[in-house]
Amino acid sequence: MGLVNGHPAEPWEVYARQDAKLPIRHIGTVDATNVDDATVFAYTLYEEWKWADMFIVKRSDTTQVVRPT
Repeated sequence: MGLVNGHPAEPWEVYARQDAKLPIRHIGTVDATNVDDATVFAYTLYEEWKWADMFIVKRSDTTQVVRPT
């Protein structure tokens, strides 16, 4: 966890796809203090592609289903 403008930031995972017929894939991560900032950071950082869909998920809100043994 880092800081953004002096506030604690959390990692947000960014997923997208270029066409509605394609699967969604992980394209990167942004650090933000809230969903609004995460949205802006993700859109700005990954705007080089024309995405049909883009999603963000706070990393702490994900659940690991399979764990290494």
